[in-house]
Formats: sequence, C-alpha cells, structure tokens
Amino acid sequence: MKLLFDSLDALLVELRDRKVEAVRVSPAVAIETDPGTAGVPHLASRVLVTAALDDRNWAEWRYWVGEAVIEVGRSEFQMPEWLREKQDRALAEVAQRVDDAGFQIREGILTHDQDVMDTFRL
Repeated sequence: MKLLFDSLDALLVELRDRKVEAVRVSPAVAIETDPGTAGVPHLASRVLVTAALDDRNWAEWRYWVGEAVIEVGRSEFQMPEWLREKQDRALAEVAQRVDDAGFQIREGILTHDQDVMDTFRL
C-alpha cells in the first residue's frame, strides 16, 4: 500500500522515525490528455520521492513542476527547454533537501509490490 504525503518534511520525519536509510528521488514525466487539455497531449512534470517502509508499504511525495503542450520534433516528442530546466532545478533542490536530512539517495521510483521503475529523460 502506498502512503502519500502532502509535504516533503512530513515524509522525511516519518522515514526517520521508521529508520529508513535510502530514499529514491526521480523526475517523472507523463503524457496527459483530459477534458482540461481539450484532447491536446500535454507533458506533466513532477519530482517523486519514494521509500520502502516495509515489505508491503511504501511512502511517496510528489512535487508538481509544471505542464506544457508537447512539442513535436523530427519524429519524437520533445519537452520544451523551459520545462526541462525547471524540472532539473526542482530535482536538484529536492535531492539537496533529502541529502541534508541525512538519507542516501537512489535513482528510480518505488512502485506497487516494491518494483522499481527506472527513469528516463525525453
């Protein structure tokens, strides 16, 4: 089961209380289409912080970075440069806060059944 936290500080306190040592910090980009985008695909950028609490549970905190209309390049989707730069800054800031709190940082995202999803960049 996933425990979703509203703030990074609350997550880090919970992890410290449970004696968790390693935390995963990762960018996450999703292509979203919904009524709010009028069917036009958008890239939604977030920074995710996840950590295993025990064999069945993990904790997660999400930081919303931004959203942009997908730019079509030669034959692939491209993230607008301003969103990539904003995502890189947010990732660095979140990673620094986690590091300052004394946790080991690993890449990737913890998911259901303790699978780890590798991350990639568009």
